[in-house]
Amino acid sequence: MITVDHGGAAVVATIFFVNLRMLLLSAALSPYFRQLTPLKNMLIGFLLTDETFGVASGITQGRTAISEKWMHGLNVTAYLNWFVANLVGAVFGQWISNPEALGLDFALPGMFIGLLVLQLASRKQLRTDLIVAVATGAAVVGLSFFAGSSIGIIAATIVGSTLGMVIDKWK
Repeated sequence: MITVDHGGAAVVATIFFVNLRMLLLSAALSPYFRQLTPLKNMLIGFLLTDETFGVASGITQGRTAISEKWMHGLNVTAYLNWFVANLVGAVFGQWISNPEALGLDFALPGMFIGLLVLQLASRKQLRTDLIVAVATGAAVVGLSFFAGSSIGIIAATIVGSTLGMVIDKWK
């Protein structure tokens, strides 16, 4: 956005809205940490990442609480892994001239696909998940045709989330 001169306000607003998801992720896990003090909850939320949310939400089925120690272990392990992987990448990455040839350009999407599959398997609600996926996919195609791809993706996300919530609520 900076290179195409969208301006500082647009960059800041985009960063704000992209990172606002962390509020939603923390809010989704907060019921499992009701027994903790606000400070301990903030420490867990501070270390929360998309990946640790995916793993933690996968174990919530049938539980009313998650161990604080387990969550800190998950979060700290993820951060240590991130640190070591970046260090290794900085040192050895110079010798990989074409990462696409090794499939490394697919590593991040592959990780998120793996987390999605783990969540779908732990939910055991395949019918609901398929309905939401098909409806969201159709909404992306339809809305992108009329409103553009960026707005279409955002609107389809809202449509899919709302549909999933409605189906869960009234089934």
